[in-house]
Formats: sequence, C-alpha cells, structure tokens
Amino acid sequence: MRKYRSHWYQGDREGYQRRSNYYEGPHTSHSSPADRTREEVVTPTLPEHAATRSQMATTLDFKTYVDQACRAAEEFVNIYYETMDKRRRALTRLYLDKATLIWNGNAVSGLDALNNFFDTLPSSEFQVNMLDCQPVHEQATQSQTTVLVVTSGTVKFDGNKQHFFNQNFLLTAQSTPNNTVWKIASDCFRFQDWSSS
Repeated sequence: MRKYRSHWYQGDREGYQRRSNYYEGPHTSHSSPADRTREEVVTPTLPEHAATRSQMATTLDFKTYVDQACRAAEEFVNIYYETMDKRRRALTRLYLDKATLIWNGNAVSGLDALNNFFDTLPSSEFQVNMLDCQPVHEQATQSQTTVLVVTSGTVKFDGNKQHFFNQNFLLTAQSTPNNTVWKIASDCFRFQDWSSS
C-alpha cells in the first residue's frame, strides 16, 4: 500500500498497536473502544520543554519530540489518505472546526464547507511516495503543539489519468480529558504536473 519506510522497528510496531485511537470525532467521546473507527487513534503526547534544563537534555528532549512527531505524522498520513479514498464522509472529523483547505488555489473554510467540497470530488486512489514532518516551534504557534506534515505522490480521480500531487498539513494537538488528539488546522493541496509544451 503506502510505503515511506523500508521497515518498521519492533518498538514502532508495538507503539502503533498501543495507540488504538487517534482522532476523536465530535460524536465519539462516549463510545466504547470497540465502537471506535480507525481514524480515532490517539497520538503519543509530546514532551514539555523546561527552560531550566541543560543544553544536552534539551537536545535529547528535542530529538524525542521530533521522533514522536514523525511517528504521529506517519500514522496520520495513513489514516488521512485511507479515509479520503474509502470513507470520505468521515474525513472532516480530522479537521478543526475552523480549519482551512487550499485546493489548487481555491480556499475552503469551516466544516460545512469542507463537507460540501469533499462531496463534490470524484472517487480517488492516492499513493503517497514521500512523507516529511517537523514540529513547529512553539513561539510561532503561541505555545500550541503543532506539527508540519508534507506529503507527495500520485492520485487518480475516478479512473482519470494519474496526477502528481503535493500536500501540506498543519496538525495541532487538542487535549481531551483522556488523551491528546491531532486535528488539521490548515491543509494545502496542489497538483504537481508539468505542462507539456
């Protein structure tokens, strides 16, 4: 299916299995674990940075922070594109209420508008070939834990010709009483096809 890593380390596999819930939709806070869907996977909490720590400790904490952000991003990407291809009606559960999507230069904001937009798209087959991510510095996001996720690959809409695409997500951590979930604050999608002249 989608591959961006040559293999999984045992610790990654165990961590993935422990995190059975990731995205908590607005209507699922009272559901039992057996009732939850794949897009409701909990993400590991990212470590807090203390100003009084030594430079070495801060460097190690930042590496841990980056590693956890990357694992969360990889999990998110699998869930996002599987949901886009197979369960598109549930896709807006991955977005914040006031999230913005820029689709080939066209802006869409808010869950209702996003729902309407996704309903107009033909069926899709996404293949992600590249994934990159990094935490966004807390000074840039008013101390809100945020991760930048960048993907690229190919997509076919309704059996039409294949297009190359690039997509950027800003994910923000949302705390609930039981866990931390990631939601999309901003999403920018672009076709990357070169014009033939």
